[in-house]
Amino acid sequence: MTARYAFPNAWELAPRRFELLEACYDPSSFQRAALLGAGGSGWRCLDVGAGHGSFARWLAEQVGEAGSVVAADLDVGLLERSSTPRLEVRQMDVRTDPLEEAAFDFVHTRIVLIHLPERFEVLARLAAALRPGGILMIEEDDIYPVLGTATGAYREGWEAFLAATAAAGVDPTWPRTLPERLDGLGLVDVDGEIASQFFRGGSAPAQFWGLTWHQLRERMPADAVERGQAALADERRWYHGPAKVIAWGRRPTG
Repeated sequence: MTARYAFPNAWELAPRRFELLEACYDPSSFQRAALLGAGGSGWRCLDVGAGHGSFARWLAEQVGEAGSVVAADLDVGLLERSSTPRLEVRQMDVRTDPLEEAAFDFVHTRIVLIHLPERFEVLARLAAALRPGGILMIEEDDIYPVLGTATGAYREGWEAFLAATAAAGVDPTWPRTLPERLDGLGLVDVDGEIASQFFRGGSAPAQFWGLTWHQLRERMPADAVERGQAALADERRWYHGPAKVIAWGRRPTG
């Protein structure tokens, strides 16, 4: 049986959660994608699990009149509000729905594969979707900074959250293997970097994790959620969040 996705876009507070996610994650995503030359003029790009669409809209601004961007998600309700030129919204289950091979100059996904038990098969599909010379950029959160530093109510909140998401098929340790996985798929020029979270209570990252725990509140002990959210709201405290692993590689041209 396929595990049920833990964070459906149809949740009433999902737009706010995505706004916070974008505030936390977009700067490092845009910076690395720009350094890779993503979205060059005339490029055809694919953003899988596009969510609220900020990264796909950024790509659409880069590709010029001759380019195009496919923003794909299982639930496109939030994407359908986008009206950016050169942006195609596509409802798609990346695990099973048809995906063109050798069709895209740039393929991207962010904090998606960590939720999918079929993550390795999907990663291979994304690599196969690249044209020769095309670039694959994967971003996923690894839990190790939290496990190494979190204490008190903040740690209790994370432990309850990790137990709940594990039941939904989430693996928060797999991102550290991403460069090796891209090597194994035959990509070249593989590399990676870490974008760490270190934030004050009450800040956008603190609000994001508090809201994320709130979305999963029915699967977590209520006292752990309440104490963890109270800790995250304390502006006197500083916290380490997950480390965003960004890995990339290029499909050989030969």
